Formats: sequence, structure tokens, C-alpha cells
Amino acid sequence: MKIIKKMIRAILGFFARFAVMFGKIFNKDDASANPAGRGTGNEARPRKRLVDGVDPDRFTRLCVVVVIGFVSLLGAVLVAASVRSGSHEIPVDDAEEQESRPSGSFTLTVAGNVMPTQDMLDSALVDGKYDFHNGMSELAGVLSGDMSVAGLCGQVNAYGENSQLSGFDTGKNYPSAMASTLSGLGVSYIFGANQHALANGYDGMCATISNLHVRSIGVIGITDSDPGNLNTRVARINGVNVGIAGFNCIEGGEYVGLTAEQKGHIATVAKDALADSAVSDIARLKKKGAEFIVICVNWGGLGSFKETDFMKETARTIAEAGADVIVGYGPCVTLGAEVISCKSGEAERECFVFYSLGCIYGNNVYPGQPKIMGLKGKLTDAQKKALENEKKLIEKSKTAMARSMTVTMLVSRGNDGTVSVEQASYNPVFMIRNPGQEEGNSHMKYIAVPCAKYVAAEQRPEIFADDKQWNACKSAFKAISAIADKTGGRLVLNDLGNADEESDVSDGKI
Repeated sequence: MKIIKKMIRAILGFFARFAVMFGKIFNKDDASANPAGRGTGNEARPRKRLVDGVDPDRFTRLCVVVVIGFVSLLGAVLVAASVRSGSHEIPVDDAEEQESRPSGSFTLTVAGNVMPTQDMLDSALVDGKYDFHNGMSELAGVLSGDMSVAGLCGQVNAYGENSQLSGFDTGKNYPSAMASTLSGLGVSYIFGANQHALANGYDGMCATISNLHVRSIGVIGITDSDPGNLNTRVARINGVNVGIAGFNCIEGGEYVGLTAEQKGHIATVAKDALADSAVSDIARLKKKGAEFIVICVNWGGLGSFKETDFMKETARTIAEAGADVIVGYGPCVTLGAEVISCKSGEAERECFVFYSLGCIYGNNVYPGQPKIMGLKGKLTDAQKKALENEKKLIEKSKTAMARSMTVTMLVSRGNDGTVSVEQASYNPVFMIRNPGQEEGNSHMKYIAVPCAKYVAAEQRPEIFADDKQWNACKSAFKAISAIADKTGGRLVLNDLGNADEESDVSDGKI
């Protein structure tokens, strides 16, 4: 804003001086233009001017008013085009405020990972174009917010021209339509710091960031431009300075094939350094003026079904350092949630922790072990037991990975000036898988739905292929609600109302 104001003042000054010169030049006295007078007609006659007879001072003021109006209109258009809730990371000094709520109050929505498989990509291909709205349109009511954050496992249009596309289970290179759909649903930030950020190389990561940015989606945990500002980004939303940081926590090793400079573009930390790194970045965010801080962490692994002691201990440290919300990614299943009470000086404060929100859009299962699943012939007792355990784990993952949760928080500034979560509501989400949905309507094979909209219907909504799917949705609702209940009432169900017996989405309509 400071830069824009300086530019406007400079332009106004230039045009004001131009207007004065204009008035002096074209409003000179006729005697000056023709000292000999009109005479007998042998002398040259003075030319008629459009401004003849116009007072120079009035003309100058008119020019200035016109210029001011034009520049103001141009500035308003440019600002309106650039402002979007939670869009690109911008310094606090230049941040534009959103006025969807009174100043000092905004909504924050957090959601799990997006990781569509190859089959999901194939199903979304309609008449030669990718269309993810059919499978994700019902999430619009649970993903939107003044700031909305979701995770991404993979890249978007890494090679340009939507070439070499692939699902999570193959190459992890999604169509640009995926980014457009997420933006349309209200997602304003993507957390991308995970082992899949480089699925198609460093250049692919940079292309992904660019493809997200052009759709007004900012990124957390990765950068293509300023590694020095990687994890100290602050956005101003409705009068509140919101700090955001994200980390990819690894237990061993590091990214290979990267230069030392490129490694600085991904916020990766070793497991034993996570707490210290988060505490350090929180201090830097506060120094930049952050009043409310969100920390995203990729931790745990695929197949983890319960938060670990390490997660709990680290969350406590990060909360006490000043984080207001901690969002976990990685396991791709929904883990526990809690509200940590801690102090900032003498004041009591809360930190909302979600150890993993699951997978908001995907069709993944825990990968089987080829050495076990591929065994043939007579098995030993130990092999039989391992095989049985593996089958149980796969079945468990099929159920768990179809469940996820979004959370929307109303964040407000109190009378004492501090900013905190005033209200928080959760939305259980269920991933419908319709393997039989092929001919003529294959794009409806995978549909993510908010459970609360359907579980209380008197009859099975048509969006479900059979009672088994509907019951699975009810089970997901119950499991996610049990997690929310452990927050001591701080998380309440978002009342979406019951769905009509016939769903537009079931007919492929948007």
C-alpha cells in the first residue's frame, strides 16, 4: 500500500504540473500571438483554439480533478483485483484487509490432504477435460473461510500443458483443474512440505507453486523464490496479523538430488529438531507482528492410526511457544484432537491441536508388503500370521482412509486486545467410492461428502449406491464425533441440515 500511495502521489504531481503548463501555453493573450493586431487582413490571422477564452486557473483545476478521478479509479480496480482472502503471502505492511467480517474477527478453516489416485484422475476425465467439481462440490460449505488451509501430496501440472499427468499411486502429477477446483471451493492456502513435494523434481515443485499462485492459492512450507522468508509469512486478515509456518518432519535421511540452495526452499527438519525449529520460527513470526499463529506439520507415516508420545510432547512445546493452532498431516487418517491450555505470561490461553485431519480427497489404502502378500505355496506359521495381520491392516486402512475432518474456527480480538479462537466447529467427511459407477457416469465414482448432511435422513439418500455405503458414512460420522468429544466441548458439530432425499450431485449436476 505504501508503494502504491507513493506512485499515485508522483503521478498526480506530474499531471498537475502538466496541466499548469498546458493552461499557460494554450491560453496566451491574442496580442502576444499577433502583436500587430488583425489589421487589414494582410497579416496572419490568429488560429482559433478549443481553449480560447478559458480561464487558466479553472482549466488547471479541472485537469487535476480529472486526473485524480482517473488514478483513483485505476487504483481501486488494481487493489480489488489483487485482494482475496488468504491469497499470496504478503508482508504485513502491504497486506490488504478483508471486510467480510468486522475488523478483528475472521474465520479459519483447516482440512486434510488432497491426494487423488490414478483411478480418480481417470474418472474425472469428462469429454477430454478434467472435472473434479462432481466429486468435490459438496465440500464447498465446509472448506470455505476467510483463510482456508488444506494439504497437498504431490504436484500440479509439473511439466506444463497438463502433460505426463498421474495419480498419487503413480507419478503424483495432478491436472491444473485440481488447483482451480480447490480455489473455487474456498481453499486459500496449500501446505506442501512433505516427501511428495519433489515427486517430479525441483522444477516440478516450482511449477506447482506457480500453478497455485495464479489461482490465488498461497503455499506453506515450500517456496520458489525467497528461502529466507520460507517460514515467516504473515497475512493481514480483517485487521489481524496471522502468522503461518509449516514443517516436514523426517526421522532420517534427506532429499537427494538437490543443491544446497534448493534444499533451502523446503522446510524440512529432523525429528529431534522439530520442536526447536518451530519455537524459533514462532519467535520470528511474533517479531514480524503476528498476533495469531498457525503451525502445520507433516509427521507420522502412512499406516499410523494413533498419535504418538512424540507428537503430544512436541505439540505441547509448540503451543507454549505461542502457537494458536497446530495442524498435523502425514498419516492420511484422522487422529486425535485436543485443546492445550497454557500461559503467555500471566494470561491463560488455548492452543487447538489436530494431530491429523485425514485425507479430504483420495482413494488410498495402506500399501501391502509384496514379500508377504506375494508369497505362494506352503507358508510357515510366522508367515501365515504376518499375512493375516497384513490383510487386517489393509482392511482397516480402507475404512480409516475414507474418513476425514475439517474444522472451522471463529477467531476474534478480545477486549484486552488479544486474539484467540472464540468458537470452533467440526465437519466429518466421508469418501464415497462407487467402483460400479462406470458407463456414462464414471466421473461420479468418487464423491467426498459432509456426513452431517446425510446421516439423519429418514431414507437412504440417492447419492449412496447402497445401504452399505450409507452405513459406512454413519460410522465415519460416529468415529469423527468421538474424536471431537475429547476436546471437552470446545469442538461442536457444524449443523449443515439434512439433505433432500434426492441429491443433485448423484445425478452429476453441480
